[in-house]
Amino acid sequence: MKQRVVRVDPLSAARVVALLYFIIGVIALPFLYLGFVVTPTGLGFSPGLVFLEPFLLSGIGFASTALACALFNSLAGRFGGLEIDLRDVESG
Repeated sequence: MKQRVVRVDPLSAARVVALLYFIIGVIALPFLYLGFVVTPTGLGFSPGLVFLEPFLLSGIGFASTALACALFNSLAGRFGGLEIDLRDVESG
């Protein structure tokens, strides 16, 4: 059965992506901090900024996803959206 995605709620998608980016930022945090410990001159910015990285990353992810969803909704309304093929699956 073919169906079409014609609208994505920008805020709900942006919340999920912001949370995902925050988790990725927390995972990357030790590696960024390691850059300050290993290199003699650091990475060129304050070590305190490293701890803001997950928040900055999630904010950028939220804003860019909300903008992308709004743009998708505008284009999908004009050109018909995305066609997807769905199949029923047996629960097991």
